[in-house]
Amino acid sequence: MPLVIAVVTLAARKWGNVVGGVIAGMPWVGGAILLFITIEQGKDFGVQLLPGAMVGLICWLAFCSVYMIAGQRFKAFPSMIIGMVAFLAVGAVLMNITPLLSSTVWFFVLIFMIVFTIRFFPIVNDSSVGLARKIKFDIPFRMLMITVFVLTLTYFATLLGPTWSGILTPFPVMTAVLAVFTHVGQGMQQVRLTLLGMFTGVIGFATFLFSLVFLLPEFSIGLAFLISLLINVIAALGSKYAFTKLNVV
Repeated sequence: MPLVIAVVTLAARKWGNVVGGVIAGMPWVGGAILLFITIEQGKDFGVQLLPGAMVGLICWLAFCSVYMIAGQRFKAFPSMIIGMVAFLAVGAVLMNITPLLSSTVWFFVLIFMIVFTIRFFPIVNDSSVGLARKIKFDIPFRMLMITVFVLTLTYFATLLGPTWSGILTPFPVMTAVLAVFTHVGQGMQQVRLTLLGMFTGVIGFATFLFSLVFLLPEFSIGLAFLISLLINVIAALGSKYAFTKLNVV
């Protein structure tokens, strides 16, 4: 995970925040956490995580939207805290109904919510919000921040149970790190571009989770995740092409 955030940061600097967001939107964190938990707890536990993980992506959408609103009023760290509170609040509301609906139903609810969020994603009203400034040693700080997040989430997975573990699988670890450092260094307009780039990855991640619903019970853990990852890449690239054609990014 530290290496991934370093690569994403360098890619964003070379090709722009949209490309950085697209790369960051891949299931580097959520997929890895899901894989580790499934290996440790077993395939049945992994399958039980999937509806929660889809609900977690709905919570992720809430984080992004709330961060965009808060970030135009507050500094980066308070905005991140407000966004994470929104993530957990949506998760708490949906937690009790998560086991009541199948993964297939949650998948279509998630796709609808992605389209809805993109359509009404907050815009930056003041282009001067957030003055660009250079951050010293930002890559090591990003690497440290994401390592702490991932270790904490993985450690508490057993205590939380499959529903909350699933919901927290897409916890905005990569997103928060990128949003905070982009906010401080480049301003909210660039945060918006980064998050929109990540939406292509979220569509891919949704197909990744949906694929695992069918593949995990039938194949080994490694093969199921590998096939799902390939499907994820195809879906993400297709989404990026569609977003470009529709002038979303």
